[in-house]
Amino acid sequence: MINSARTKGRMRIALALSLVIALVPPFVHGLVSYRYQMRAIEFLADMQAARVSKYIYAHEAMWQYHKVRLTEIVEFQVPRSVPIRQRIYDAKGETLLEVGEPTGRPSLATSAPIIVAGTEIGRLEVIFSVASEALEILLSALFFMLLGILIYFGRSIPVRKLDEAILELETARNTLEHRSGQLNEAQHLGKIGDWSYQFDKEALWWSDEIYHLLGYDPEAFATTRDAVMELYADDGASRLLTVQAEVIRHSVVRSIDLKVRRGDGDIGYFAITTKLRTDSEGRKTGIYGTIQDISDRKAAEEQLEILAFHDPLTGLANRTLFHRRIDDVLCRCERTGESGALLLLDLDRFKDVNDTLGHSVGDALLVKVAHLLARTLGNEHFVARLGGDEFAILLEGVSGQEECERIAAEIVAVVSGMTVLDRVEVTVGTSIGIAIIVDHGTTSTDLLRNADLALYGAKEEGRGRYKIFEPGMDEAVQEKVALALDLRNALANDEGLSVHYQPQVDLTTGRVIGYEALARWNHPVRGNVPPSLFVPIAESSHLICDLGYWVLRQAALQAKEWLDAGAAAPLVAVNVSAAQIWNTDLVNDVSSVLAETGLPPELLCLELTESLLADQNESRVRTVLKSLKQCGVSLALDDFGTGYSSLGYLTQLPFDKLKIDRIFIDGAPDSRRAIELLRGIIALGRGLGMTTIAEGAEKQQEIALLKELGCDQVQGFVYARPAPATEAIAFALRLDADAMAVKINSQQTAMASSA
Repeated sequence: MINSARTKGRMRIALALSLVIALVPPFVHGLVSYRYQMRAIEFLADMQAARVSKYIYAHEAMWQYHKVRLTEIVEFQVPRSVPIRQRIYDAKGETLLEVGEPTGRPSLATSAPIIVAGTEIGRLEVIFSVASEALEILLSALFFMLLGILIYFGRSIPVRKLDEAILELETARNTLEHRSGQLNEAQHLGKIGDWSYQFDKEALWWSDEIYHLLGYDPEAFATTRDAVMELYADDGASRLLTVQAEVIRHSVVRSIDLKVRRGDGDIGYFAITTKLRTDSEGRKTGIYGTIQDISDRKAAEEQLEILAFHDPLTGLANRTLFHRRIDDVLCRCERTGESGALLLLDLDRFKDVNDTLGHSVGDALLVKVAHLLARTLGNEHFVARLGGDEFAILLEGVSGQEECERIAAEIVAVVSGMTVLDRVEVTVGTSIGIAIIVDHGTTSTDLLRNADLALYGAKEEGRGRYKIFEPGMDEAVQEKVALALDLRNALANDEGLSVHYQPQVDLTTGRVIGYEALARWNHPVRGNVPPSLFVPIAESSHLICDLGYWVLRQAALQAKEWLDAGAAAPLVAVNVSAAQIWNTDLVNDVSSVLAETGLPPELLCLELTESLLADQNESRVRTVLKSLKQCGVSLALDDFGTGYSSLGYLTQLPFDKLKIDRIFIDGAPDSRRAIELLRGIIALGRGLGMTTIAEGAEKQQEIALLKELGCDQVQGFVYARPAPATEAIAFALRLDADAMAVKINSQQTAMASSA
């Protein structure tokens, strides 16, 4: 009985041992493998869902259609050793995206919510094939079952079989470690580390990757709450605590971008994601999440912001940033009662610089002006380049209109003058229009319009100056714009425009030797528009070139008609504007007109004002004038003594005539100093071999003085006003007849005296 009992006991022990060996190892193996795999895919699902949530947060509008980008995000560094399939569902549970290979069966699946701004907008599911693990468990179960049977029947287990079982367990452990390493490598490549915090232990844990990202030694840096909070720059610590409190209170996932101080002292940008951790009973046990280094992305965003809001050439604010700033200034001025002003300025004759010297010099000039403005205004005021050569300045906190005018005058003085760019001398100037905030506008549109009107007024008054907006400017500008449009139509349709001719009289013979051609405009509604009104409009609206060419052609046709009718050498003088030098091929225009009309070139005189001599490219002026001389026409320097005259120009440029401005004629007989000045000018012209013409003479005393001083020709009201061609030639014939009668009478008187 004892032996039987012992035998039964041993059998029971053998059976129990065989059952333990047959069941426990496979069960433990399967349980460990299952828990590991579940932890792995849960971590992967949380990480992928967090990455997708962050992307959707930045592209919330149409994220469902960004399938290519979402595919790139969820495929990034996913382990490839076993089949993994990932799906993204929307809030309705419909599949939006499916990535990865078919996993087959058996497989494990888990999902994580995609939460944006506190709202779950979908889920991300990860399906992980466990076929190999299942096969391992099955084989293990078969093995241990067989081993148990052998133990049960053989009452012993060979050492070799035990070693094989241990080896299999070691292999499984190595596989787990390998997969864990793959996840760590994915974190390293993505610059992502994970962390956790337990409420009961008040313990903060960092992964090795966080120490690596932040540059701290795990042995030297203690991750206490206070030590970690000290790492956040600015108000980062309080912002993070606020976000984490929301996570704990509402059980949501939140991410925040913060500046964190690294171990070397540098500041980096990091995205910190926080999620709540609960136990099996739903109690809140802690929080956990990830930290990702986004410094490179932030640097790229800052660079994009610079490109989006700053002018790439000058580095100043661009039009977009200017509109933001002016809206802010308007709101602050209306709220606090502070004063401010908007200054609009552009560069005088900037187009001439681009056309004659090239865009590289024009760009260098814009950069130079930008530096001058920034240096003059400092950081107290806002400077922007709106485009082309147009700049805007916002004056903030100025004391009143007087200070605005002082700053504007300083800018005009600083910008104006001669500068050297790429070994080329460039003369630059500026005009400024000023609108006071909020007196001249409570919106950016009103301020810009009124400042632009003031700028237009400054240019109308002669450039190189500033002007403050005044009520009524709008009506005046609208009238000029309407006149400019009517003038353009008149030129296009050849209607309403005509040419009048003012005779030029030889003081020695008393006969007409030429005519100055002057444009006249008979408006269909306004009637006769004076040249003093429509010529400046033509200059400011860039119609002066078309008008100048039209007058040139009409004058040449008329002179040829007079010549064919038998008039004696009817020379015509035509005014040429500086714009025709810079913006047209004047030499070709003159040649084509002479060829079309058949007028001999010696009967055409081109009168050029001194203003063109002040422009920056004297070489172009010299080249054009010499080419015109080669065509055979004569050249006259008009309005001498009123602008930028230089004796150097008179000796270097091929002028044939010197027209003395009326300011030297008017009242000269009554002023000794005026007489001496006039004598010097006439002597200068004669000494250089030039014909001198006095314009604007209105009194016989002035004619007598000019004869006495040796002036060659006179043009003025004392003889005739500008008149149509028929009246002008009739006046010339009458003057010739009078001169002939005087000559005959003098001859008869001489004969009678000799008899």
